[in-house]
Amino acid sequence: MIRFAVIGVGRMGMTHAVNLYKGRVRGATLSAVCDTDPKVLEDCRRRFPSVRAYADHHALIEERAVDAVLIATPHYAHEEIAVDCISHGIHTLTEKPISVTTARAKHIAAVAAEHPEVIAAVSYNQRSNRMYRRARQMLADGTLGDIVRVNFIITNWYRSQAYYDQGGWRASYNGEGGGCLINQCIHQLDVLQWLIGMPRAIKANSRTVGRNITVENDVTATLIYDGFDCSFSASTHEMGGINRLEIVCDKGRLVIYPTRMEIYRHRSEREVNADTKQGYGFAKTTKSTYGYGLFRLISDTIYGQQLRSLRAFSSAIEGKGEPLAYAHEGVNALQIINGIYLASYTDATVSIPLDDTAYEEFLQDACRRETERKKGDQL
Repeated sequence: MIRFAVIGVGRMGMTHAVNLYKGRVRGATLSAVCDTDPKVLEDCRRRFPSVRAYADHHALIEERAVDAVLIATPHYAHEEIAVDCISHGIHTLTEKPISVTTARAKHIAAVAAEHPEVIAAVSYNQRSNRMYRRARQMLADGTLGDIVRVNFIITNWYRSQAYYDQGGWRASYNGEGGGCLINQCIHQLDVLQWLIGMPRAIKANSRTVGRNITVENDVTATLIYDGFDCSFSASTHEMGGINRLEIVCDKGRLVIYPTRMEIYRHRSEREVNADTKQGYGFAKTTKSTYGYGLFRLISDTIYGQQLRSLRAFSSAIEGKGEPLAYAHEGVNALQIINGIYLASYTDATVSIPLDDTAYEEFLQDACRRETERKKGDQL
């Protein structure tokens, strides 16, 4: 039986803890929880009376109380805790994002590489989505031909001012390293790069709309690839928003919504263009639909899609498969996010791979300006 600890037992950490405690992960059990908040630990003692509670992850490590940890703390704490656990031979699953900057994410990945006996992973649970997995297969095997255009609109995360007024570490550069990009968009940008690869450059604009916060809640970006561009839009202030990914290829297109994927197929556009001797040109298009799955949707609604990531991680520890994403795979989506921030801040095209030092300098300046603004608001 794999003995798990959840470090950081907030909203998401509690979800993981409950799933482990109630035996929803085969071959795994909740043996410990860890949190710096005494009230949270007291609540955990009531909920999980047989589970040991720690106020410091160092004590948890020193007592060798567990075989694996799931880290669900605020973002900035991920690096230190993950490095400590991996270095001590503890299998480590980190909630998204794996860290705040690519430089820190690369540090975690480097330490993981030094300890191949340890399973180190990041919780990108969207990779378990059967529609994305089918799309990835179709794009990889060339079923639809070369990609010619991509659009991703993700605007269905409405957040009111009341949400932000709750305070805490969210929606701040000092607390979580940014706004909707690093909080809400991390899963979508991981899926995007998982499907179509990494861009070679980024243009972007981010802003704050209708909210008294210091970070962005509205983003538009162009991810530049060799041969095509990807238009990316996200917001948390738009009522009635949508979640729609469209990947247009030479021989068809994929249009992916939350619960269905529409698959369009036609002759190669290049062939149609070459064969057309007069007029506009035409090719018959067929359409099919691939669904998320009713049972999966019900299960995810009840237990959370994150359970799939936890189960895959547990199976990998037992040698029965792989996690949804290894630690080093946590770098790419974070690099796109850092790139969008830097491109928006500098009003310039940013090359990928990203200049990690330039981004660290931007983030330090953003944190400083945010602190000064908050001090001014308190006067």
